[in-house]
Amino acid sequence: MKFFIKNFFLPQEKTDCLIIGIFKYFELTISADILNKYSNGYIHSLMSKGDIDGDIGSNLLLYDVPNIISKRILLVGCGEKKHFSLCSIEQIIKSSIKILNKSSIHNVVFSLTELNICNDSLYWFFRKIIGSIKKEIFNINTFLKKDIYLNTISFNITDEKFISLAEKGLKHSLAIDLGLTAAKKLSNLPPNICNPLYLSLKAKKLSKKYKDNISVTSIDMNEMENLGMNAYLAVGNGSKNKPYMSVIQYSGFNAINKKPIVLIGKGLTFDSGGISIKPSKNMHEMKYDMCGAASVYGILIVAAELNLPLNIIGILAGCENMPGGHSFRPGDVLHTMSGKTVEVLNTDAEGRLVLCDVLTYVERFSPDIVIDIATLTGACVVALGHYVTGLFSNNEDLVNDLEKAAVQTDDKIWQLPLFKEYEKDINSNIANFSNVGNNGAGAITAACFLSKFSKKYHWAHLDIAGTAWESGINKGSTGRPVELLCQFLLNKSKY
Repeated sequence: MKFFIKNFFLPQEKTDCLIIGIFKYFELTISADILNKYSNGYIHSLMSKGDIDGDIGSNLLLYDVPNIISKRILLVGCGEKKHFSLCSIEQIIKSSIKILNKSSIHNVVFSLTELNICNDSLYWFFRKIIGSIKKEIFNINTFLKKDIYLNTISFNITDEKFISLAEKGLKHSLAIDLGLTAAKKLSNLPPNICNPLYLSLKAKKLSKKYKDNISVTSIDMNEMENLGMNAYLAVGNGSKNKPYMSVIQYSGFNAINKKPIVLIGKGLTFDSGGISIKPSKNMHEMKYDMCGAASVYGILIVAAELNLPLNIIGILAGCENMPGGHSFRPGDVLHTMSGKTVEVLNTDAEGRLVLCDVLTYVERFSPDIVIDIATLTGACVVALGHYVTGLFSNNEDLVNDLEKAAVQTDDKIWQLPLFKEYEKDINSNIANFSNVGNNGAGAITAACFLSKFSKKYHWAHLDIAGTAWESGINKGSTGRPVELLCQFLLNKSKY
């Protein structure tokens, strides 16, 4: 699909369809007013007859409008003018794409940008509208199994001085969509295809596609053993699909940060729970336990596409947790790479065992910031549901930066505490820590556990257990928090 930005003279534009916004109470946008005048009040007459009321998401497809060259005009309701915001766009796009696809329309001109044309809001308008278009098309392809007829989308900019800002928004949007789609497709793969080795091979392909700024090292179980990553290895011992950890190093041209930003993605390509096996209901969704790794994979694609001036290291911590004769057991004591020991009380609390060794491993890069992304605890779903990602950190500046990016992208996060009082819940009388707490607050005690291995750098943990995928008829990966962390990197790079 191709996208274009220019200043059009709408009445004489030859296209399959012009998409024009109207408000409630017979209020017209700038573009609608121009077309209404050229058509001798045709649009206003339809509104006065009640054919369209301007409610958000309402629409009316017009053919052969007087004095207009375009074959069709799609009027889309934008609600009350005073209440219109970027949040309205997704509903407008969802409604519009469905109508366009039913009519086998191949090329369109969207003339909605005047709705938010002030300062930098046009940039965010493009971020939102491109994201909404791509999301709707992805959903149609994935869930409805239908082809999309649209192949060219143009955007009318009513004031030419804003074209460069619009082009920047379009460029960023398309790169983020590329990473987001890659993350979702990877997460949606069945576990008999996407295993730890597959994750490793996907990472290696990045070094071929982006050979100028990405290099990849794959660490197998033999090297992990030499490194002393015994907790990581213990989780994978019961599976025939052995663990692989991929280290993706992105080196931006004229990078502004000497110390790298490290992103760690939990990559449990399937989590049965191990000996502490999960209930059978919905266990098939445990293929999504690698959504953190998929997110990191997608984010590195965005960084390379935009040539961000940063040094970034992405870790895909691939592993599979299965019951078997070689599986680790409740009661085992594991010696982690850090030298600390962990008593295993529950083998279904495996993600933190993988991550604790990776958090120690990345110390060698002397990172400025480390962010791990993990579908870590069902307790986070209990606390925050499926709308908000849990955030934990040892640095308030990092929290502020992540919260800013969350607001900008409307990908909601919420900081939960790491009070000292919670640490006693993971005490063990035979090891330094146990791998689960015993007094509730499961998401917090899991993060407390990780915090024990992240003392040497600024660290944040995003628990995406409730936000990484959706269940039900539209079951699939959401791609969260790819856009949030891409925005975090864009802000860091001032790009």
